[in-house]
Amino acid sequence: MTLQSTVTQLAAPKDEPVKSADGRRFDWWSIAAVAPAIIILLGFLFLFFYGVYQSLTDLRFGRPLVRFIGLNNYAALIKTEDFWNSVRATLAYAGLAVLAEALFGLALAKLFATDVFLARLMRPVILLPLVLPPMSVALMWTTMMDPQNGILNYLLSLVGISRFAWISDPTTAMFSLVLIDVWTYTPFFALIIFAGLQGINDEVREAARVNGAKGWATFWYIELPLVAPYILIAAVFRLIESLNQFDIIFGTTQGGPGDSTAVLSVRAYITAFQNLAFGRGATLMVINWLIVLIGTLAMVKLWRFVRQRVS
Repeated sequence: MTLQSTVTQLAAPKDEPVKSADGRRFDWWSIAAVAPAIIILLGFLFLFFYGVYQSLTDLRFGRPLVRFIGLNNYAALIKTEDFWNSVRATLAYAGLAVLAEALFGLALAKLFATDVFLARLMRPVILLPLVLPPMSVALMWTTMMDPQNGILNYLLSLVGISRFAWISDPTTAMFSLVLIDVWTYTPFFALIIFAGLQGINDEVREAARVNGAKGWATFWYIELPLVAPYILIAAVFRLIESLNQFDIIFGTTQGGPGDSTAVLSVRAYITAFQNLAFGRGATLMVINWLIVLIGTLAMVKLWRFVRQRVS
């Protein structure tokens, strides 16, 4: 026992440098692997905090002296009616678009889960709207929604419906933008919900049928609760993008007619790059970010609650 312990003690110092060298080599490779991601993250953080700093200044194009004014930009904005119109437009656009996309996406996913001819026909082409650039989508729909020569009004005239103003009227412009967004991003919901439906065990459905549940009851009490987490996680991503939507709105209405579709992102662009008030524009974007953060945290908490209930 004494001889063996003595040999072990003598051999230990020889093994320690090898182990420590391997550990150092592993650490260097790990750092080299994550370094690009860390650099990119730090770059985004720098730009974000620099934007926050700009929102606290009176930065304006052509002004040589930039002063730190604290929360004056925020105080001035919340006193204007245009700002609150933009907040209402942002929330209305995002809420209506996400809700409609969730409903239509659920219907499409349920259709794709069947073997009907229409489902087989639509599966290969359902993702086409997602691969189109948003600005191209905006220009395409602007042409189709032309009140005089647009194809949409021509199709409506075939069934006896009078010309629709679409994006030319303040009362219908928001509806038209939501329609474009729904056409573009409903396939995203359909794809995720379809994956959730495919993950449901057929034994669960069969057990429901044995207990006398019909098709609608099986969907309402079994399938819908099980795919609810998939719907909510898709809603989280779409809510973030809808609250930040710029391309479709600016490419079609540029915030008009009037201020009916001037969401925060569009108003920030106009304030910063057309009115050249960069400090005030940064303030609008910071407020938009706060709205996105609050909405996302609320959706994530709802998703966790639903997931726990389903589990």
